[in-house]
Amino acid sequence: MSGEAASPAGGATSIDGTKAGARPAGRSPLLIVLFTVFVDLIGFGVVVPLLPFYNRSFGGGPAILGLLIASFFLMQFLLAPVLGRLSDRFGRRPVLLATLCVTTASHLILAAANSLAFLFLARILAGAAAGNLSVARAYVADRTRPEERARGMGLIGAAFGVGFAVGPVIGGTLVPFGLSAPALAAAALAATNLVLAAIALPESLPPELRTVRGAPKTAGLGEVLRRPSIRLLVLTFLVVSFAFSTVPVAFPSLGIEYFGFVEQQLAAVFVLIGAVQIVVGVMVGRLAKRAGEERLVAFGILAMGTAMAATPWIREVAAYVLLVGLFAMGVALTMPLLLSLVSKRTPAREQGSIFGAAQAFGSLGVVPGPLVAGYLYEQVSPAAPFLVSAALMGAAFLMTLLVYRESRRKAPTVATISAPGR
Repeated sequence: MSGEAASPAGGATSIDGTKAGARPAGRSPLLIVLFTVFVDLIGFGVVVPLLPFYNRSFGGGPAILGLLIASFFLMQFLLAPVLGRLSDRFGRRPVLLATLCVTTASHLILAAANSLAFLFLARILAGAAAGNLSVARAYVADRTRPEERARGMGLIGAAFGVGFAVGPVIGGTLVPFGLSAPALAAAALAATNLVLAAIALPESLPPELRTVRGAPKTAGLGEVLRRPSIRLLVLTFLVVSFAFSTVPVAFPSLGIEYFGFVEQQLAAVFVLIGAVQIVVGVMVGRLAKRAGEERLVAFGILAMGTAMAATPWIREVAAYVLLVGLFAMGVALTMPLLLSLVSKRTPAREQGSIFGAAQAFGSLGVVPGPLVAGYLYEQVSPAAPFLVSAALMGAAFLMTLLVYRESRRKAPTVATISAPGR
């Protein structure tokens, strides 16, 4: 079978939602969507390096820090599938605009926070809005052909990297003016993005490809697990996400304890992570064509696991920086390529709901991660969260070997991955 599905409007529609033989739309709308991802990560990049200091200023310790980070990911887990399904039904544009409003509000609340309760409210709202990453990925999938999908997801990874790099710079530069100043800057960027999107962002999902009231239910978490073509991929994404989620607690806490890092030095660590993600994210499409997506995913997971296993044993800042860079490279390879593989196995009309479900699995992994990391760091040893993360990366590496073996078989078609009952 050819990998095309019949369009309700007539004619053949490729899996990326464009008419067969047609060119995807221009790149300027993608730039706005990438800017949306950038703004999401600006908020993350501004806040995460400073969150230990926000937390300490209101009397919180590592365990409370873990709860703050987990609250963000819990809301992302709950909202990502909902936002993905809404975007499949009503289009990507209205969902993106609504979540940008919430993002702006979350930063304003953080700027005004005077207690742990307000910190939690700000992180909860930010996490709810960050569920729009599934919609942004679906937008990119709408606008790219399958052979370009790895490059498109890599560009999202690069936008992540820019946010990681610029966010800490904003935070480190403005923190001398008070902890509220970086949050106000992030709010201004989110509001700017909202205006740009309202003016210049077109809809990417044609009406004939949207789900309608009374149509079969779009893919939920359970249905995704019942689809052999993507089940192992989303489970790998869950395990990697859990291991990755220990980083915002483990790396800053270890940097403060081992090397006496202050705000600007922790911000520089996140700048490094962002810079590596930018470089690798831009290159990932070309790398995937040469080496294969499954092989690069395995290599990325191996790099992440190696960095986590080695970090707690080093005592030199240079080694710490090198391992942070290795870890960032692994993230930049693994996350976008896993999602590219998921997208290629998904029909056009389900990109939003499938990405929402995949992101929900990722968020499900990261919700307990910061809590576990905070507990292990305080109650066991500083090395414990790193070693647990490394062990999980080892399990994920074995899972990628199974993905690679499955990929050697006949590639799945739209007919084999359509929702049950269609």
